[in-house]
Amino acid sequence: MTDRTEDEILRHDTETLHKFGYAQELSRRMSGFGNFALSFMIIGLFWACCVNVQQGISTAGMFGVSVVFFVGCIIAVATSAALGEISSAIPTAGGLYHWSSALGGRGWGWATAWINLLAYTFSIAGTAVATYLLFNQMLLGWVLHIDTSGWGYWQQVLGVSIIIGSQALLNHVGVRTLARLGEFGAYLTFVGAVLLVAIMLYNIHPANISHIIMYTNNTGDAGGGQVPHTNNPVLVFGYALLLPLWIITSYDASAHTSEETKDATRAVPRAMLNSVLLSSVMGLVILTVIGLAMADQPAVAKQAGNAFATLFGQITAPTIVKDFISVAMVLASYICGACGLTGYSRAIFAFARDKGLPSFLRHVSHKFRTPAPAIWLAAVVSVGATLYSSAFAALTAGTALFYQLSYAMAIGAALLSSKRTYGPFRLGVWSKPLAIISIAGAVFIIWVGLQPPTQILESYFIGIVGLLLVGWFAIERRRFPGPPLGDLAIKARMHEIELEEVAIGEVAAAGE
Repeated sequence: MTDRTEDEILRHDTETLHKFGYAQELSRRMSGFGNFALSFMIIGLFWACCVNVQQGISTAGMFGVSVVFFVGCIIAVATSAALGEISSAIPTAGGLYHWSSALGGRGWGWATAWINLLAYTFSIAGTAVATYLLFNQMLLGWVLHIDTSGWGYWQQVLGVSIIIGSQALLNHVGVRTLARLGEFGAYLTFVGAVLLVAIMLYNIHPANISHIIMYTNNTGDAGGGQVPHTNNPVLVFGYALLLPLWIITSYDASAHTSEETKDATRAVPRAMLNSVLLSSVMGLVILTVIGLAMADQPAVAKQAGNAFATLFGQITAPTIVKDFISVAMVLASYICGACGLTGYSRAIFAFARDKGLPSFLRHVSHKFRTPAPAIWLAAVVSVGATLYSSAFAALTAGTALFYQLSYAMAIGAALLSSKRTYGPFRLGVWSKPLAIISIAGAVFIIWVGLQPPTQILESYFIGIVGLLLVGWFAIERRRFPGPPLGDLAIKARMHEIELEEVAIGEVAAAGE
């Protein structure tokens, strides 16, 4: 096969998009590496492992951050591979929603869209709060030695609003800016992770090596109340499994930026899979060395949410190295949120384009070629989600559950569909086994997430399912057309596509 020029690749991308009934409105400037960096930064492996290590160590001990994390990585890799195979065949900004609609029907796609949007809402909101807390504790407190003990709710509201507002501004001015930011973040994450691993290895306690896969039931008081006490080893395993499946998620943003990525049918699935593979390897290394550096593992486990802060304060390392790691963690979490907002806004844009949301949300800025109204709505909704703290805490804990459910819905639709087609990224004989692993993992983690201490999610889940059923059968079944499917529907869109591309300034000359 001869190498294609960039113009040929872009022309093929546009023609492929036209076949699905959509115009090339968004700017296709993102490289394959830029798409990979976007997903890698959204996963946020470096900082997220540190601030969430207690979910493993304070539930199942070293077993939780080694063996259980590895199992979670297998589920995440299977899921990303299965989603990648679908994205290669349907490379549109609709992502999960479009795939579920094309392979499972309008109603299935409509429900997938809402569940995916809900996951994004609390993911972006939770990341913004984490960024604020990291900035407050690590940058202002540890690095600059500024006392913020008097800060409270309103300072957090202001800080979170500034964080999300600035992330929305970066998204507004163009995907190239975000791609470069993501690439910078990927390098920063790598350097920060290497330094973190280095200082943890310097502080390693050799006696811990023999306990690297040892199971310890740290539920209840032994884990600082991170989760309620239980003697059920399956549930303890599930609690620890929340750690990798909280962290290694949101990589579907690669698919939501398909219409902005060059050679999307190949680049997007590779970006999703590679970002998850790299995050899995790095996560295992980081969490293992964190465990090995603990002088007193039971004491650290009992710190629960302060586990990493306690350990980081105890280890021996040059101040400048600790300060760099602290700054890198804050910046990485910020970039994580900015990249997540990219995926969220494209999901809103695509759903609005097919009349699932008000039509003004599908408007694209002619200057920046970005879905500006969708970006700012995503920002406002995300800030709003942080204001009601009691509901926010539970729903943030359920973010992974909403993501896993939406992933399973899309993968399940593809697994059972008789209308499925394939792109250049193929899993071959591994396609069905990986899909089954992904769905089974999602079902298990949803069950775990409905157990104490987040059992309130059961009420939310029932409420959400009820609202979706009522909304679909009472209103949307008659109103919502879904994405254009079939030759007639797509042919009817051709004139509209031409008008949209004329308006955006990207007219494809006939006969080229």
